[in-house]
Amino acid sequence: MGQSTPKEIRRVRALLAACCLGLILATGGTAPGALAQGELVDRVVAVVEDDAIFQSDVDQAVRQVLFQKGAAGVGAAERSAIEKQVIDELIKNKLVIAKANRLGISVSFAEVEKAVDRAIEENKKVMGSEQAFNRQLEAEGLTLDSLTKLYREQIHNDLIKRMLVERVISREIDRTAVDVSEDELKRAYEEKKSGLSERPAVVHLATIFVGLESSAPAREKAKALIDEIHRRVLAGEDFASLARELSEDPSAEAGGNLGMLKLSDLGNRVFADAASKLAVGEVSEPVLTPFGYHLINVTAADSTKGEVEIRHILIRVKAEDRDIEKVYQAAQDIHRRLSEGAPFDSTAVRYSTDAASAGSGGDLGWLRESELPEFFRDVLRDMKPGEFSPVLREPSGFRIVKLLERDGARAYNFEEVREELARVLKQEKLETLYDDYLGKLRNEFYVEERTP
Repeated sequence: MGQSTPKEIRRVRALLAACCLGLILATGGTAPGALAQGELVDRVVAVVEDDAIFQSDVDQAVRQVLFQKGAAGVGAAERSAIEKQVIDELIKNKLVIAKANRLGISVSFAEVEKAVDRAIEENKKVMGSEQAFNRQLEAEGLTLDSLTKLYREQIHNDLIKRMLVERVISREIDRTAVDVSEDELKRAYEEKKSGLSERPAVVHLATIFVGLESSAPAREKAKALIDEIHRRVLAGEDFASLARELSEDPSAEAGGNLGMLKLSDLGNRVFADAASKLAVGEVSEPVLTPFGYHLINVTAADSTKGEVEIRHILIRVKAEDRDIEKVYQAAQDIHRRLSEGAPFDSTAVRYSTDAASAGSGGDLGWLRESELPEFFRDVLRDMKPGEFSPVLREPSGFRIVKLLERDGARAYNFEEVREELARVLKQEKLETLYDDYLGKLRNEFYVEERTP
């Protein structure tokens, strides 16, 4: 009998390992003699060296894919295709890990512990504060020690695998080979430009907004109502239910939820300042803005992104007729000044009550025309760059809009897609290098795929 080659030896070891694991799974950990009474609860679908991939591994990964796709279920053909992709990815990971073992690349226990600590700290940041984090732990019947143990058990293996793959790739694949030259970028643009979506029509606008100033009786009426709602919230009534019932903001249908956002993007300094002082779970005192009185509730925070999740209840301060007429006359006076030659930007700085744009001379920047309110589009349709609109009525005041520039729908030019093209080309090159490397690993290590 001839001497076995190393690859043949590895194949025998893999088969033995798979058989032993299959016996254990089939018998629930009992002795092999009990196999006749056992049931098959798993099966080996592939083997890399002496490491088996089980159907349960595949099923779990498929469930994750379906969850990410937002699909509760798929047809047999699509599921089969997903399973094939999943098995291929699992084999790739096993190959890289096998290479890591051969190269002596490892991940220390201390590194895993640091990753667990980072994961817990990220959770604290998402909750907004240490106190909120501890309250959530208590609500779920956990302690910091038990959470740490849970995290360690859940992410230990996955973390080690991911770190090993990253280290092998960084060592074995020359990332400088994915650099993209100017000529490659230009060739890619010429090849792909016919398939690029059209860049939508955009307009560059400036605006002067004069908000309504309500009378004292109108403010008192709105304040009495918001105070009553505030009392009900403090007494334990559900914030979202009260928002749906009583809020006069479009967000009422969503229980007042404005979603995750940066406070600087709100364009309402008073509202943003009040929200910034709240811890997660807190409800503000009534806050008066040009839109009316608000109750603000911060429901989550992500300090890594500088974002908070907010819901609010708005009771509008409804201006009386004499208030509306007074503000309208002020807006008409501003329009007259512009017609007589007053600079739009300095006039906006002086008179506009829109805090988000007044400081920049009313400049709103470039905006997609299709995303503007319908009355904006109607007004802009016949305007030419340099012209400004008549006084426009809005629910909370009056507005004058100036069209600075217009750029119609057209194909994207090279400079507009340059960065995205470079990113795509680099990714394509890296994937090609990675696939070539995995092809070499398949020749270096024993791989067997098993059909049902």
